[in-house]
Amino acid sequence: MPAALIVTTLGLFLATGMLYVSQNQHRALLSATVRSSGWVAYQAQLEYVKTQNQFEVTTLRLNRRSLDELQFRLELLRSRLPLLYDSDEGRLLQEVAAQKDVLQHYEGVLDSLIDSLPNLSPDAPATLPALRSAFYEIEPLGRVLQRVLMQSVAYNEEIFRREREVAASPAVVPFALLFVSGTCLVAILFMDGRRDRLRLAEVEAAKSEVTAVQDNLRAIIEAMPLGTIIVDPDGDQVRFINPSAQTLVDPSPQHPEWKRLIRLAFETASDANGRPTGSISMAFTKPNGEIVSLRGMVGSVIWEGRPQILILLSDTSGTRNAELQLMQAAKLSTLGEMATAIAHELNQPLAVIKMAVANARRLVLSEADSEAITSKLDRIGTQVDRAKRITDQVRRYARMPSDQTASFSCRTAVELASGFVAEQYRAAGIRMSLEMDISPDLMLSGDQTMFEQVIVNLLVNARDAYDNKKHDTSQAQVTVRARTTGPDVIIAVEDGAGGIREDVLGQIFDAFCTTKSADKGTGLGLSMARNVVRDMNGTIVGANVEGGACFTITLPVGRSQAQDVA
Repeated sequence: MPAALIVTTLGLFLATGMLYVSQNQHRALLSATVRSSGWVAYQAQLEYVKTQNQFEVTTLRLNRRSLDELQFRLELLRSRLPLLYDSDEGRLLQEVAAQKDVLQHYEGVLDSLIDSLPNLSPDAPATLPALRSAFYEIEPLGRVLQRVLMQSVAYNEEIFRREREVAASPAVVPFALLFVSGTCLVAILFMDGRRDRLRLAEVEAAKSEVTAVQDNLRAIIEAMPLGTIIVDPDGDQVRFINPSAQTLVDPSPQHPEWKRLIRLAFETASDANGRPTGSISMAFTKPNGEIVSLRGMVGSVIWEGRPQILILLSDTSGTRNAELQLMQAAKLSTLGEMATAIAHELNQPLAVIKMAVANARRLVLSEADSEAITSKLDRIGTQVDRAKRITDQVRRYARMPSDQTASFSCRTAVELASGFVAEQYRAAGIRMSLEMDISPDLMLSGDQTMFEQVIVNLLVNARDAYDNKKHDTSQAQVTVRARTTGPDVIIAVEDGAGGIREDVLGQIFDAFCTTKSADKGTGLGLSMARNVVRDMNGTIVGANVEGGACFTITLPVGRSQAQDVA
């Protein structure tokens, strides 16, 4: 179509040259030149419309192909602008020449856009806003091109009017040819308009598809049994909650308790830099006073075109209560195994007390001085304190574990757990070595009782390993080491009992996996230890070392200590 229009226009110019006499040649050339300027203005306006359409298509179907097509349209539009004011036709029209500065300004804007498009990634979140900003930036150019086109058309009409006055008859053919060329122009405009309407229909269809996908995704999220919360990072405002999440606090996102839940989730899932990301395992008190155990994760999402924070939560209270009951049963089983050692340890201060009482009675009967009697009473008090420490350890260990998180001293917890099995080690002839390269003020976050049970379980396993291997206990030793590495504390329990069989090592943390006899082990100790350490955002691994086995626990230190280490 554009080629046919050019041929028609050239025919008009040739007919005008043959019909006009020499005195009208200059006027004919001027007329043809002005008409050409109108075509240049129309071409620029047409390219602007095509560029606008391509912007719409690109924003709806953002991919590398649409970006390349947009760049091509911008380059065509850029190439049309200098023709408006820098050609002979443009310089003849003062109104067009007056727009030179404005057009040159938009040439610079288009150059910047053309240079920036290859650097845009279809997958980058910032690409879509950048395209929309560019669209609005060049929008005024359309009005400028419209004015230029209207000025060119008006000037053409004035030239035609003068030509009719000067020579009506010779102008019939040029006007006839001009009519033909105008008809061709209208036909081209009609075809372009039809094509643009088809493209617009495609754009609308794409919008409908996007809306349908968004509606389907929202319906899926609403039907999920997993509690889903969308949080705006600016002010921690709740933007969306599905029905499963509403049962945790309230159906209204404006309920003040949502702030408490979000803050607790962020604190639980924060990394070393304080950013809310990662897994969640926490206890939460609902507004009605009910305490629930929650597990889930925190991450970043794009929701309704904006970066938001996603919180996924699952109520695991039933499973968690069963785990706590199982942990308690394992602790009581360990206490049962240790009953003989505990009784032996209690008998020692009781025997001393009995002997001191007999001596004190003898001193009283012999009317000895009060200083000797006081010494015996002091000895009795010391042994009572010793017995109390033993019973306190048993009471602490037998206490029902909870799902509440608190800060506690890592060193104190390890020392208490080691002291709890110390008598068993002495009775078995096994030497226990503590290498605590950590400060008493270094804090961990979790349940201290459950953490102590993990250490006790590892120490009991090391003792049983010596029993199973029938080692000479004169050289038997178990070493407990604790040290810090960056933002983590590492606790290692190492023995020299020969190690773990290779066929069992890869499954050692699976439930019911054990190398002990049925009367000594259930295979749940290490599985529960892994769960406890995982809930504290840590890891536990087992490996064979020279002459034995080593279990290594890695845990993040408390937030304040982490900042001090950093």
